[in-house]
Amino acid sequence: MFSPLVLFAFLGVLAGRVMAFDTFNITVNSVNMTALDILSIPDSPVKTACSANLTDTTNLVTACGQDPNCLCNAATVASLQNTETCMFHNLIATNKPAPDFRAGSNDVLEAYATACLQNNVVLAANQTALVLPSNWNGLFVAVLPLGGVVVAVGAGAFLGFSALYILSNLE
Repeated sequence: MFSPLVLFAFLGVLAGRVMAFDTFNITVNSVNMTALDILSIPDSPVKTACSANLTDTTNLVTACGQDPNCLCNAATVASLQNTETCMFHNLIATNKPAPDFRAGSNDVLEAYATACLQNNVVLAANQTALVLPSNWNGLFVAVLPLGGVVVAVGAGAFLGFSALYILSNLE
């Protein structure tokens, strides 16, 4: 009634589904990556500035392989967070855009936490968030200097009164 080939194919498919849970996939901006892929930042000043952190995190992730329990343990997550924070602080200090979407990215940390959650490991919010540098005093607001204000107000007043004078003398 049933062919042994069909039974073998069915068992193969089920075994493939079981093996699929052993991989640790991270999806950032609809791009699927492994834990090592998120650390593969192209050569840039950010990578150079944070090379020690990046090397330590890469070594931890490489030692874990695809084991979700190891990849989601506190030491590995803290190392990843330190690396991303280092890159984030460097980008702020140099006032440059990120050379890659993985450099200093909160999205990477959130995607990593989601991958851990899919493997039944819950990370705390403080483990997956970037922190602003202590010397950051907010966004730079370009304010018109006093001399510029005097010239702009004077020019506006002159043009306004000139327009009123012209319009009032039309017959």
